[in-house]
Amino acid sequence: MEVQEKKVAQVAKAMPSDEGPSRPAWLDRLLAWPQQLKKLVHDVRGEMVHVTWPPLTEVYNTTFIVIVTIFFFGVFFFIVDMGVSKVVALILKHASS
Repeated sequence: MEVQEKKVAQVAKAMPSDEGPSRPAWLDRLLAWPQQLKKLVHDVRGEMVHVTWPPLTEVYNTTFIVIVTIFFFGVFFFIVDMGVSKVVALILKHASS
């Protein structure tokens, strides 16, 4: 009788469990990706409700200020660069004499 019980125990061990075949962790993460993307989109839509957008006139005004500031600093650094290059040219001219 003991031999039969051992054989039954061996067969029971060899049978697949009810949990199903185990998958690697990377496959679980890959298969979870669509659900995570769906949750992300849902969360983003929920947060966008709380965003306060500026009026269009404020957007135009701040854009104009940024463009004028960039132009001003472009001209300023051009003038400074020209001045520094003239000074360096004079120093090199006197040093080579």
